[in-house]
Amino acid sequence: MNFDIDIVRSEIEDWAAEQGQEHVAIEVSRAYLGIVKNRSQVRLHVIEDESGRADWKAINNNRQQIFRWLRGDSPASIRKIVELMPAIEIALPASRLARIRGDTKNYLASIAIQRFAEAISEILLEGRDMSHHINNAVIALNAIPRQTSVH
Repeated sequence: MNFDIDIVRSEIEDWAAEQGQEHVAIEVSRAYLGIVKNRSQVRLHVIEDESGRADWKAINNNRQQIFRWLRGDSPASIRKIVELMPAIEIALPASRLARIRGDTKNYLASIAIQRFAEAISEILLEGRDMSHHINNAVIALNAIPRQTSVH
C-alpha cells in the first residue's frame, strides 16, 4: 500500500496526544508481534509474558523506538516505519486509518458525526457552549465534498 509518511506521522502523533505514547506503543507492538513471521528479525520487544503480565521496560523501549523512527527522516527510519505499516494499520482507530488511506469523504463524514454528537450532547445537557459546538458541526458537515449533478 502506498501512503504519505507525513500523514502517517501526523495521525500517530495526534493519536499519541489523545491516548498517550505508551498506549500507541502497546497497540502497535501487539499488532506487529501478532503478524510478524520471522521471530529472529523482530524489531520490537515482546511486551507481555506468557501469563499476560506487561513488561514495562519492553513497552518503554518499543515506545522510544517507534517514535524515534516516526520522527526520523533517514532512509533507515522510513524503512522501519514502512515495515511497521501493516501493524500500524491494524492498531490505528478507524477514522485515523481512513485518513492515511486517503478515504477523505468517509474520514470527513466520521468527523462530522463526532461533531454533531458533541453538539447534540451540549444541547441536551444545556451546556454553555452550544453555539460553538453547533458551529463546529456545521463546519465539519460543510467540509465533506459533495457530488454535483448537472441536469
